[in-house]
Amino acid sequence: MGRIQSYQIPFASFPAVRIMICLMAGIIYARLFDTTNLQMAVTALLVVLVWIFSEFIINRKFPVASARLAILSYLCFIAFASASLIHIKEYTHAGHIERSTPLLNYAWENIIIEGQVSQAGISSSGRAVYLVEVVNTRLPEGKEWSFKYRIRIYDSIQHSLFQGETIRAEIRLYEFPERRNPHEFDYGGWLLNQGIVSHGEIVNLISSENQKSISWRPFRSAVQKNVDAIFSGKQAPLAKALILGYKEELTNESRTQFSRSGLSHVMAVSGLHVGFIVAPFWIIIPFLWGNRWGKWLGLLLLTLLLTGYAGLTGFSASVSRASLMAWLITYGKLFHKTRNSINLTATAAVILLLINPHQLFDVGFQLSFAAVFVILLVMPEAQRVIPFKYRHGIFGGLLTIMLVSVVVQIGLFPILIHYFGEFSIIGPVSNALVVPILTFTVPIGLLFSILSPISPTIFQYGVLPVQYSVEWINRVASTFGGMDYSFITVENSMISLFLIWMMAALVIAAIRMPSIRWKILTGLLFALNLYMVEGIIKTPPYKTMNITFLDVGQGDAAHIITPNGKHILIDAGRWSPFSNSGDRVLVPYFENLGIDRLDAVILSHPHADHIGGMPALIEAFDIAAIYQSDFTYESALYLNYMNLAREREIPIHTPKSGDLIDIDPSIRVFVLGPENNRARPSNPNNRSVAIKVVYGEQSILFTGDAETEQERELATRYGDFLKSDLYKSGHHGSNTSSTEPFMRYVAPDVTVVSLAFYNPFRHPGMDAVLRMQEFSEKQKYTSLEGAVRFESNGSKFSRLNWR
Repeated sequence: MGRIQSYQIPFASFPAVRIMICLMAGIIYARLFDTTNLQMAVTALLVVLVWIFSEFIINRKFPVASARLAILSYLCFIAFASASLIHIKEYTHAGHIERSTPLLNYAWENIIIEGQVSQAGISSSGRAVYLVEVVNTRLPEGKEWSFKYRIRIYDSIQHSLFQGETIRAEIRLYEFPERRNPHEFDYGGWLLNQGIVSHGEIVNLISSENQKSISWRPFRSAVQKNVDAIFSGKQAPLAKALILGYKEELTNESRTQFSRSGLSHVMAVSGLHVGFIVAPFWIIIPFLWGNRWGKWLGLLLLTLLLTGYAGLTGFSASVSRASLMAWLITYGKLFHKTRNSINLTATAAVILLLINPHQLFDVGFQLSFAAVFVILLVMPEAQRVIPFKYRHGIFGGLLTIMLVSVVVQIGLFPILIHYFGEFSIIGPVSNALVVPILTFTVPIGLLFSILSPISPTIFQYGVLPVQYSVEWINRVASTFGGMDYSFITVENSMISLFLIWMMAALVIAAIRMPSIRWKILTGLLFALNLYMVEGIIKTPPYKTMNITFLDVGQGDAAHIITPNGKHILIDAGRWSPFSNSGDRVLVPYFENLGIDRLDAVILSHPHADHIGGMPALIEAFDIAAIYQSDFTYESALYLNYMNLAREREIPIHTPKSGDLIDIDPSIRVFVLGPENNRARPSNPNNRSVAIKVVYGEQSILFTGDAETEQERELATRYGDFLKSDLYKSGHHGSNTSSTEPFMRYVAPDVTVVSLAFYNPFRHPGMDAVLRMQEFSEKQKYTSLEGAVRFESNGSKFSRLNWR
């Protein structure tokens, strides 16, 4: 008989994988398509009819076709069942949100709530934050409202509330958050996805009562205090993060260093930590096989161990996922089912998706399961690059750790750049230096943290090796994470990149299966072609100029992308003692776009609401040149960024009226102000750099904070040349700007006003608003709309919707 040359994927060996894929397909379908209940019911009925047809009508005459059609019907039914599940959940969720809308009417007003604290933690700003399940609300007008909802409240006074406490408190409601700029995290959307319909701050804690209930909180708090006792003040926050996953006390600088060094996963209690906790248990598994009840005893011990660790770490989503996966895989080891690790991992995914289908769109869920599947599929083949004689020694172990890190980092590449825009290239080296140490740091550190009260003196000396390990890990992270080239910034990926990633992983997994290898390789080539086609489609057939007026509150910042891809920033936002637009808005915005160089920064004048982000920008990006007003200023902020610019040898120019700034040959940047031979005014606003950017037949006018005096000069000197299609209103819509003689010449189609909704200057001025309405067709306010974005092809401006 001839040899069968074809190969079929043994799906029968992986039933959970099939179910997982169908569940995911159904959930994605429900997310992408707005399907009515009637459509879902009709589709389900059709699937049932096909199943009846295959099982009872054609099964005798066409048994093979009947079996295949029946299996297909089962799988389709699973997919549509999952779609129906998420559809029902979203419908219920949307109804709950709609019924909570009365709270939106009480923004910045005080209400009194009664409810139970379900979560307690620390925010990134260091304030205590609580999640409260509200059962009753007293509204400002005195009306009682018994609607049940979730609220996230902040506590600047540090009342030290605990999970499970019943409280009655006066809360000042915040305005519900919305995205203000294209790159920003959708905090409001995140709140709604968590079922949280409002947020605010505790004004007065009226009463609190600790409910008598079984809780992990006292044990968790006690262990955290033990960590504080046996570790130094500097080491304790990192020790809590490494051992318990408690990251609230870490600084933003430490988080960034761990992320850029490829070590952020060691601070999130997940599969790695759970693996270290379970590893000692695996040593006793062979002894359990010989006993009649040994397997079940082992399963019980494993369950208690994982439940205890999950409770100690707060039952976070990541540790719950990892514990479930560890339980299933160890179950396979106990009951000799280790060959089905892929199937067991898929089983964990199915269980979690049935509990909460929305987890599929959670970055933690995606990273956890993608990492495990990549390791299970790729590592058996990738490990062959290590010579056999080195595989089982210390050197081989280090090579394996580095190889696992490389495989996981490459495997997670599309997910990491899609969500974070950064990818650590130093990760394999830093992981090789850290992961071996964690194998004893985590279990020994946890054991000492629990038992240290028994004999504090002994354990303080016994924990010294763990302290040295924590210090070593911190130094590795700070050294590699602080290097300029430890990571790369990548613009958000295209969808086809995910397909390339998936097909490449399958090609490596099937490298020793010639018949299927070429089929998957064909799929990989198709994905590569799709990637190139997608890039061509996304490239416009004509060159465009893009302008984004960013929402930086009571300040100015506008970003222009020229037709040839040059980047111009006009003003740099505001500065305050607590934050600045550079760190908060501009740096994340440019990093999200994959921009590492600014070809020109034009600063209208040296007030803090226009230069506030400059120090952060100079630290973060390569700046080709700075163009600014010649008005010298003595503020610490001004002197700071000037010194930074000189240290980095950034050219600083002071353009005058009549100059032309050469940045991109496809556009012209005319300097209209300040005048060259005129006495300097006492007010820097009237010495603003005013420019007109022209592309084709279209133009944009920027005047900084020019007031009546400078606008009069501009109108007198340039007259009709001021006519522009787009005008950035001077001085945030102040009554002293956008004066009538000036606006008659500008006569823009659109006026954009950059300001904060609440500001101490009462901007915009009513007179200025009326003048802008009279002389421009449309007015856009960043205080109302957030960032405003336009695109021009040289013939007309088009408004772009970035939300």
